[in-house]
Amino acid sequence: MDLLKAFEEVMRLDERGEVDAAVACLDELQDRLPDAAPYLKFAGQLYQRLGADRQSLILLQRALALVPDDPEILLSLGYHYVDNGRTDLALGFIQRHLALKPDSPEGQIYLGRTLEWVGRLEEAETALMEAIAHFPDEPETNLFLGRVRLRQGKLDAAKQAFAAVKACSPENVLAEIGLRRAAALAQPMPVRTTQPANTIVCVKAGTKYGPVYVNRLAAMARRHTARPLRVVCFTDDTRGLDADIEAQPLPVDGLTGWWNKVALFGETLPGVTGRVLYLDLDVVITGPLDSLLDHPGKFVIMDNGYVPGFNSSVMLFDVGAQAYVWQQFSVAETERIEGDQDWMALTIPDAELWPEEWCVTYRLRAAEGPPRDTKVVVFSGRPNPDEYPAPWIRDYWY
Repeated sequence: MDLLKAFEEVMRLDERGEVDAAVACLDELQDRLPDAAPYLKFAGQLYQRLGADRQSLILLQRALALVPDDPEILLSLGYHYVDNGRTDLALGFIQRHLALKPDSPEGQIYLGRTLEWVGRLEEAETALMEAIAHFPDEPETNLFLGRVRLRQGKLDAAKQAFAAVKACSPENVLAEIGLRRAAALAQPMPVRTTQPANTIVCVKAGTKYGPVYVNRLAAMARRHTARPLRVVCFTDDTRGLDADIEAQPLPVDGLTGWWNKVALFGETLPGVTGRVLYLDLDVVITGPLDSLLDHPGKFVIMDNGYVPGFNSSVMLFDVGAQAYVWQQFSVAETERIEGDQDWMALTIPDAELWPEEWCVTYRLRAAEGPPRDTKVVVFSGRPNPDEYPAPWIRDYWY
């Protein structure tokens, strides 16, 4: 098989969702790659698309050594360092990319996004407004601008940005989420509670995650609080679960993957009442959980980190208190929106967010190690904790 056909096979495997097979196929090409920038760059970008950060970085750095002024390589390295928690390095590569290619919409947009991720919100807003001035036909930029303005508390200006997206893309769900969030933030905060949570719930549906993920989640949770904890797993397969984990059937039959989380918001849950802390299986607990369990918010969830909306990996709620989330749900919604967290953002726009460093994503914030005040590190997509993409994970995920 020549290199071109081999690259085409990698892309076919990726399109079919066979990521491991695609990475293995690329690995087999390593000894056959010419020491030429175009091949190294393309293979490095393929690895990057597949989430194979180590292999990608090696090839992109080799390519850059051969062609130091290739704007595409510089931008790919910017993406790499953002995805691996080094936004300081990412900014440098993105700025070098723009110095060579100032008319790059991707570079302008990513400059604004990276400035947001490092907390320089005013500069991020300025960069995104400049991107819109140069590239007015990129509605995605207004989404990011609206998100930055939400974080600044500029609610009317945020509405303007999201409305601009809706004007050219009426069906855009993220713009709808942004508009609802801005309207909700303009209202008084929902009534809080003093009731603590003493129950952790999780969902294991299908075969994506085995019982080791449930068992380790329970073990991590118990190591990070002195209070007695119930750990309840809603699952269609109880095999391999530790004896101290309570197994309950999935609340509703016929849902797949993350959509099972929406069913947790019914009026009742099998075997569970009161206040609960929900955790995805692919999280790593790195700090004391008591501040999460005792949080007084009516409904508390993670910020998305990337687009307007939420990340549903860590949620605190009272069973039955948001029953409308499930009551208003239908299979048709799964065709309109990307996932469960978009549905929650649409139906609970007044949610309270966890403090910024309590719950963070691995890629944006914790690839080098969890921040000091972090309690939970979330793995969205690849890599997964069992791949041990960073040495520190072995200290916590057991």
